[in-house]
Amino acid sequence: MIKRLNKLIVGYMALVGFVAHIGLVYVLIGNPKIRYGIENKFFTVSEKNKKNSAEIQEEINASFGKWTPKYINQLGENKILVNGREFPDLTSALDALRDGDTLELGAGVYKTPLFIRKNGITVVGRGHVIFDGAVAGGKGAIVIKGNSATIDNIECRGIKVPDQNGACVRLEGGNLLLNHVYFHDSEQGLLTGKQPELVKIKDSRFELLGRRGKSHGIYVGVGGELYIEDSLFIAAVDQGHEIKSRARVTEIVRSVVASLSSDSSRLIDIPNGGIVSIRNSILEKGPGSVNSDLIGYGLEGYKHKSNYVELKNNVVIMERKGRNNLLHAAGEDVETKFDSNVFVGKEEVVVDGVNIWYQSREKSGIKDYPFIPLPYME
Repeated sequence: MIKRLNKLIVGYMALVGFVAHIGLVYVLIGNPKIRYGIENKFFTVSEKNKKNSAEIQEEINASFGKWTPKYINQLGENKILVNGREFPDLTSALDALRDGDTLELGAGVYKTPLFIRKNGITVVGRGHVIFDGAVAGGKGAIVIKGNSATIDNIECRGIKVPDQNGACVRLEGGNLLLNHVYFHDSEQGLLTGKQPELVKIKDSRFELLGRRGKSHGIYVGVGGELYIEDSLFIAAVDQGHEIKSRARVTEIVRSVVASLSSDSSRLIDIPNGGIVSIRNSILEKGPGSVNSDLIGYGLEGYKHKSNYVELKNNVVIMERKGRNNLLHAAGEDVETKFDSNVFVGKEEVVVDGVNIWYQSREKSGIKDYPFIPLPYME
């Protein structure tokens, strides 16, 4: 009798445990935040499928070709001018800078970083100018404490610092224009302070940037506005985002944001909300991404009065191995507008507005992976 009773008790407890586990699994699957957290924590790319930087670079070049400087051989090699006056080295040229000056650099590889304290400084590469591993103050290759700087026709690579957030450009002042720059194979492309004011990026290329999920292609602080035009943000690595912006306005036009075969996280992370407009662009979520979200929004708390997300005239390709989630927004009060977009991926995208969804590249007419189409023109 006692043995039979013990068996009944054991059977009952096993049944209760089984039902409880089923219930727990149901709750976890039914809660998007918990589901995304579990999936993004445990989804990994197998070593067999993981590609190194050289292989990813081949994917990038197949669609976009190699970056080329805008100006070729306009100065002698390693020649340095400030407002037309020649200097023997970068250190003496920087000491001579005054507000509003133009620093012109001849073609060459520069190991000396730039620490810019004056306002209205323009740095122009008059050939193929490369900053390679140059670090100022443990922060980056070009550290800007002044306001209203312009960086034009500069390549930057190999920037690493002990804090693991070494940037090609570290903006500590306000207002910046990056025009035709190529930032790659570093911990971070652009890193700003909390009050960057107005940041504009035009005709530029950011690739293979990131470090341990804390450094990204670019990172822009809360107190500013970010405008991106005709630029490429490709293949952030080591779980970085291609773009992370806390700005009150983030606008991306005629640009490509793609992860390809990298192990990047989100394509675009907007952790504090604000106005976001993405138009006439290409978004591509590659197979090796560690995060299911293409766009994260407000996930670290809202800090702006206006919160609005617009996607218009874009091609959005979702080909991650695992779940693909177009927009992961905190709360349900965010105003969204999705219009005239083409979505490509195995998951159907159901959003308001007039949009088109295709289950595959083949059905959409887009060439096979890793080809990335060019953006629409306005």
